[in-house]
Amino acid sequence: MLSLRLLSLMIGASLTCPITGLMAQDTASVRQVDDSMAQGYAPPGAAGAAHRTVVDRLGFIDVLPARSVSRIRADLDDARSDEREADAERARHNGERERTKAMVEVKKREISTIDARRKLAEKSKQEAEKVTLQAEKKDVERYKAFLERRAQLHEAEADRSEAAKSLAQATRRMLELELQLTTRREERARTAGLDPVATRRHDAVIGELETRVLDADRKRAEAQKRLADKDVNLARRRTELHRAQSAVARGGGQGR
Repeated sequence: MLSLRLLSLMIGASLTCPITGLMAQDTASVRQVDDSMAQGYAPPGAAGAAHRTVVDRLGFIDVLPARSVSRIRADLDDARSDEREADAERARHNGERERTKAMVEVKKREISTIDARRKLAEKSKQEAEKVTLQAEKKDVERYKAFLERRAQLHEAEADRSEAAKSLAQATRRMLELELQLTTRREERARTAGLDPVATRRHDAVIGELETRVLDADRKRAEAQKRLADKDVNLARRRTELHRAQSAVARGGGQGR
């Protein structure tokens, strides 16, 4: 009986010692990770997982979700292209406006000439000539009004192109900052858990870049709103020009 009891105690001891050892190893491992994180670094994977857990518990979200460098570069190319196109459009519309203004001046001189002829007709009692000149004056005035509306349309188009250029510039500046932010995030990911000093430096720069990207995005949205206002004005000018053209057509106006 004594031998059986002694054998049982020996078997229990042999099972208990390995389990106790494993528990001690696990506790030490956890303490090592905690100590590492307290010192500003952790084994690769552990730091990211711990950071993700803290973020999730606080309810934080990614205000600026990460995008690929290739996607940002493609958007940058589009913004630069939009900027060049808007600049060219603005120059073209300004040219059209100046040419139309010159045509308005021609019509003003025509009206002055008609007025002078009409005064002569009044003095010489040429009633038929007077009536004819009065009708001709109205026709020229309608066409002048049409040209003035056309000049206003070209001015609205130029203003719209200027606003489109400003939007493209604001978009380009935002994307350039976003590209810097993405690059810095990638650099931080490579050093996380390996170089605590570099990681802290990256975090500081990333925080500053995120603020600047958000501010640039706000400015881009404001530029987009200004462009929308220019679109509204352009639509109004087109409506006015359509009415002026219709008036010329109904009155048998002059085509130039």
